[in-house]
Amino acid sequence: MKIADLVAPDRVIPSLPGTNKHAVLKELARIGAAVVNLDPGKVFDALLERQDSTTIGLGRGMAIPHATIEGVDAPIGFFVRLQPSVDFGAVDGVPADLAVMILAPEDDHRTLLRALSCVARRLREGDVAARLRSTSGTETLYAVLVSDVWNGAAVAERDMRSSGT
Repeated sequence: MKIADLVAPDRVIPSLPGTNKHAVLKELARIGAAVVNLDPGKVFDALLERQDSTTIGLGRGMAIPHATIEGVDAPIGFFVRLQPSVDFGAVDGVPADLAVMILAPEDDHRTLLRALSCVARRLREGDVAARLRSTSGTETLYAVLVSDVWNGAAVAERDMRSSGT
């Protein structure tokens, strides 16, 4: 699974205001529900239920709110930059300014885990988080999130190392 399988360009939000975790989750639920054609209250309740049973704060200023929910056919993701940063209960205590919400099919925990792993891996990869914080524009944010084209030198170096040259 790749992050581009989860997040489409129209699901990148360059700035989402929120005063606290509850307010951010409510707004994310509203946005997600509109895309998957579900009741926002149902999505919000699923997000709250999940965050009560596990941490959604990834650390280093990142969060991955997530839930499995009836009515979702395939995992779907939404990337947001939070302004201001919001405390999602990360172990390192750093409030999140970057978040990816994932909604997955009900009772498909295996798919949800793969999606969570994919997102966490990408956000912690190289300079991705720093670039997401410093970039403006939805298209550029999407490009940074899903590809390495913005980091041509690093990609060329990695390719050279893996080919043995």
